[in-house]
Amino acid sequence: MGIQKEHHQLLAQFTDEYDLQPIASQLSTIIKESLASNPSIKCRKGTILVPNFIILFVILSTIRRDLSYLGVMDWIISGLRWLSCCLPNRLIAEGTVTHARVRIGLTVFQVIFNKLTASFTRLKPDFEKWTTVIFDGSTGTTPDTQSNRDKFCKSKSGRGESAFPMLRMVTLLSASTRLILDFAYGSSQGKGTGERSLMTKLLTKISQKNLLFLLDAGLYSFTTIFTIRAKECDFLIKVSSSVKLPIVSDSRLPNGQIFRYPDGSYLSEIKGKILDIQNSTEQPKKWHKETLIVRVIEYQIPGFRPCRLVTSILDSDISAKKLVIHYHQRWEVEISFREIKTHQCATLKGQMPTVFRSKTSDLVEQELYALLIGYNLLRDLMYQSANEYNKNPLLISFLESLQFFIDIVQFISHLSFRFRELQHQYLLRLISESEIDRPRRKRINPRVVKIKMSKFKRKNSLHKSVIRDLEKDLEILPPQAV
Repeated sequence: MGIQKEHHQLLAQFTDEYDLQPIASQLSTIIKESLASNPSIKCRKGTILVPNFIILFVILSTIRRDLSYLGVMDWIISGLRWLSCCLPNRLIAEGTVTHARVRIGLTVFQVIFNKLTASFTRLKPDFEKWTTVIFDGSTGTTPDTQSNRDKFCKSKSGRGESAFPMLRMVTLLSASTRLILDFAYGSSQGKGTGERSLMTKLLTKISQKNLLFLLDAGLYSFTTIFTIRAKECDFLIKVSSSVKLPIVSDSRLPNGQIFRYPDGSYLSEIKGKILDIQNSTEQPKKWHKETLIVRVIEYQIPGFRPCRLVTSILDSDISAKKLVIHYHQRWEVEISFREIKTHQCATLKGQMPTVFRSKTSDLVEQELYALLIGYNLLRDLMYQSANEYNKNPLLISFLESLQFFIDIVQFISHLSFRFRELQHQYLLRLISESEIDRPRRKRINPRVVKIKMSKFKRKNSLHKSVIRDLEKDLEILPPQAV
């Protein structure tokens, strides 16, 4: 049965006015500005799936990955349903959300993400004069459809290809808040889709000074560290044993600096080639040589192999031990990936275990932007709460904060603004009280896995499901002779 006229009018008014103020007042304002700058986004007259509601719907659906689209709609509308006691069971038909998402497109989500991250200007220095940021990459599984296979490919290894098409992304993360400041993405296979290539795209857009970049050894290159220094930022990066780092002599150092520090670290000279920027792409590429003076720190943790860090921080007042300890803040990006993929994208048992739910590559890209907008929305709430109640945002439970957010979404849009403000303050208080009950312990773990490999054959194109009529094929056997 369709929705009756009076019920449709009630629902249309709700979706037309829907927002998440004040818990996401900044996001609501940005969505309105983004839609105003994209007048081509239109909707059918009388539909309840208006652009403003659809954008928030897509963002919220990345927070409720455990629900279908119809389930997400029921979750959002549940407050209105039980206050009115008149809405039917089914509010939208299957497929209508997908059509609405296609109509909205990708551009508006890109604009929203960029405007939202541009508003994160209140980040304070967390290490001496620097604001620490981290580059690292991860992958996300997508449904196994032809569109996703063509766009993102299945990653390959010595044991074959992955079960699902994989999207690769590299994020730029604020270490002190775990807010994602920028990201780049691409296929899991092919030229220019590696983590280093994606990171280079992000580096070219950075304009802020006094950032301290923490990088893993896989992201090291001379071009990378030279670009960071050219942007008046600094780096702290692990390097492999294959990189040659000779100790420089006194005569080569500026301002008469010493080549070895009292703490055991030393200065080294790294040489490399940098590509000249050409006015015309038709001209042959030209390279010029550059040199960087860096500080090298060699260290070892008992039970692990020796490591080397390279940094542009030459100040002897900042000890090598302090830099090594700070470098281990790089692990915050791994925790961020876990929060997104394990908690925010958690699915119920029986559902397809992929990070993304969209079956076409265009909508996967849209969902990726919505996913990171939703994550930043939650992380920003945790940051606000920590500031108001003098807590460390990294010691607040993401999982509990996520659950409180899920609880409040059902009700906040159905109340007066005065009561919404009260709920917002109550939400921040609850989040501040959700400190992790077991702080990160000072321990190390061996790099081992529980299951090395499976005893089953790897699935291929020949392995198809077979029709089985149990009632027809079932055979009752006679008792065995004793």
